[in-house]
Amino acid sequence: MKKVFFIIVLLFLGCQGNSDAFGKQNATEKNQKKLIIPLYFYDIAKWDKVANYKEKEIVILNPSNGPGDEVDENYQKLIEKLNKNGDKPIGYVYTKWGGRNIEEVKRDIDKWIKFYPGVKGFFIDEASESESELDYYKTLYLYIKSKGDFYVVLNPGVYPYKGYFDISDNIVVFEDDFNKLTGDVCTENPAKSSIIVYDANKTQMENILKYKCKNFYVTDDTLPNPYDTLPSYFDEEIKLLK
Repeated sequence: MKKVFFIIVLLFLGCQGNSDAFGKQNATEKNQKKLIIPLYFYDIAKWDKVANYKEKEIVILNPSNGPGDEVDENYQKLIEKLNKNGDKPIGYVYTKWGGRNIEEVKRDIDKWIKFYPGVKGFFIDEASESESELDYYKTLYLYIKSKGDFYVVLNPGVYPYKGYFDISDNIVVFEDDFNKLTGDVCTENPAKSSIIVYDANKTQMENILKYKCKNFYVTDDTLPNPYDTLPSYFDEEIKLLK
């Protein structure tokens, strides 16, 4: 009887351990999904709302279609708060789908680092999805990485030529209104894919967050500027990705 009891206890403990491990694995998988928030508005109260969450989000900062020409102390303070919280503040830089002079783009990168040394990466907007522009973005990626361990997000807004996944840390594979979203667009490379969806109601947001993407931003804000405020359901969106 003692031997039988001992075996049962071992089996119970073994199952319990596996259950804990499974729970931790599920929690880890769930926590891999994060928000990528375009903070394209100047509202310190709403900035603080984002910074006060403890969810370690990616936050895109855009003082003046890029870093601007002078330091803004409020952005410095925001970056400090985001870093203190463990978030990843990244600076906005546009590239005109590979048509902007790459030396100008590099100067924007350098300005970001000089003005706001707390930034952790860069959001490369208006990125091309075409194979023909791959060398442009490879040069830019290597330039950024030569400056430090910065996180690089490309935003073509559509699924790009596959080689782009080798020269980025993350890619926005969809940026558009909800009506143009057709199924889970992150299935091919979910670990490095983000989507940004606007003009989506709360129920639609909840369904989108079930996709396999790494990062999300879903808002009910609409054109002409769907990023001039936070979503009305921002609190609920944060909670769903906890």
